[in-house]
Amino acid sequence: MIKHACSTTRVWLRCVMAALAVSGPSPVLHAADPTIDTRIAVVYPRVREPYRSVFRSIASGAESAVPGQVTSYEVDSDDNDQSIADLIHEQGSHAAILLGKRGLDISAALPQETRKVVGAIFTSPSALPERVSGISLAPAPARLFARLRELAPAVDKVTVVYNGGDNRWLIELGQLAATDIGFEFEVIEAADLRDAATAYRNVLRDSRSNRDAIWLLQASSFLNENSVLQMILREAWDRNVVVFSSNASHVPKGALFSLYPDNEALGAELARLAADSTINGPELRPVNALLTAINIRTADHLGLGLSNSQEQFDLVFPTR
Repeated sequence: MIKHACSTTRVWLRCVMAALAVSGPSPVLHAADPTIDTRIAVVYPRVREPYRSVFRSIASGAESAVPGQVTSYEVDSDDNDQSIADLIHEQGSHAAILLGKRGLDISAALPQETRKVVGAIFTSPSALPERVSGISLAPAPARLFARLRELAPAVDKVTVVYNGGDNRWLIELGQLAATDIGFEFEVIEAADLRDAATAYRNVLRDSRSNRDAIWLLQASSFLNENSVLQMILREAWDRNVVVFSSNASHVPKGALFSLYPDNEALGAELARLAADSTINGPELRPVNALLTAINIRTADHLGLGLSNSQEQFDLVFPTR
């Protein structure tokens, strides 16, 4: 059954395995902004915790950013896509923010004149239908690389191993970010898991202590195998190579740091995108509303001197 979600929900969640978190109230858009006349529906699935709280926090961020203009709906798996779309249309919404994997399916049932924005999903620009925009859960490479420069200023080269497909657009953004910041950027495309493991071993074998860094992608099939991730982190530790990741769950395992979405601020980003009538898709952006997870033990091992400055980080490992 489709239900209105409570518009006053404020859930504070730090869930590394979900790679999401909330940090505080999202910014309110000013009256001069065109969003003041835009009615927005936020649709998210009824799922188990902690993911339900994550969706509610994103919705809350959108509601706070555009007060009085956002209505949130929590939908069950057996609710019909067309019924959901009809309800959004009947409520007079100009735009819809559709969270989760099902968002793309619901977007296809909405009228053409409704602005459609998807969020809280892993996808690629090529997967977006016509007239659909979105914000991926993948952190912006520019933000990751800027944080790397702050935390490990001696690093001058970043290497990434990937398998093409859905991650290609992030690699292209990574190349731009590396050029802007001044990193040498090495991209290695691997055909399969064995190829990737060999590539990582070669990179680590030839790496320079404290000068080279490895970027681990969030949705990489190569890192689904614990043995590969463990090998990377073990060899990087032995050789003093910086490993940073787009996946926050890699940080407690030994990666130096990761950036992960700030739920409420992400909701505000999605609301601004939904209210912008000049954007009509298909367009996909990485998320820029980000928090930092750090492994202080790894930082200390690398000699980065961060152990006395934990207040600048949102999640710190190992936990005390």
